[in-house]
Amino acid sequence: MVQTLEQVVESDPPEVTSSTPQIQREFYDADTFSYRTVPVIAVVGLVISLLSAMSIFIWIALPLCAIGLIVSTLSFFVIRRNRDIYSGTMVALSGMLLSASFLISGVSYQVYTYQTEVPEGYERISFVNDISDKGIITQNGYQTIHPDIAKLDGKKIFLKGYIYQTGKLRDLESFLLVKDNQSCCFGATPAIIDRMGVVMDPDKAIDYKAGKVGVAGTFRLNKEFTNDELEPLFMLDSMYFTSRVSDFEAR
Repeated sequence: MVQTLEQVVESDPPEVTSSTPQIQREFYDADTFSYRTVPVIAVVGLVISLLSAMSIFIWIALPLCAIGLIVSTLSFFVIRRNRDIYSGTMVALSGMLLSASFLISGVSYQVYTYQTEVPEGYERISFVNDISDKGIITQNGYQTIHPDIAKLDGKKIFLKGYIYQTGKLRDLESFLLVKDNQSCCFGATPAIIDRMGVVMDPDKAIDYKAGKVGVAGTFRLNKEFTNDELEPLFMLDSMYFTSRVSDFEAR
């Protein structure tokens, strides 16, 4: 009995012809299956596409969506042109779909947030363009505040910036708002025109946030400014604070 089984195993498979039953032909075809690899470019495209999910909330990550879409599309055509060598069509298609979805979602989120972040009754102001870039000018031999900034005194405005960290992290009733979070601001004392003193209502104290924030309130000039360290020339009596802001700026 053992000799019979060995003879069956060691014998060559029968010849497959057109008269061989369909099920039997498929069995012998499967025996000749050759493994096809997934190209590295397809895997890279999928990984970049997954990372681009950050773009939904972080504007600077949106380029990852475009990169992931390009790489995944290229991998799709590479696979299609070399079907006898590569597999992974679904990997490439998944990368393309994810990149496109995150790109649309990220842009949509930023646009929606920009349109809804300003409280009713407040005017959108750009810290960089309307405050810092104009700042202080020389007029008739004297330094004075730019007229456009002076006109904001007493107006209800909304602007975005970053909280300047001074040590206290919780229950902040007042804080410095600076135009950006570059090392020039946090590694040294921010310039007079790059900082603004924000005074919250006592019952609206906030906690420190590392990212960009938005504040709304009544803008005023510090009439008693003495240029002490970190003393703000520009002030904001704030009634509103939010960390849900877009990366778009007013122009």
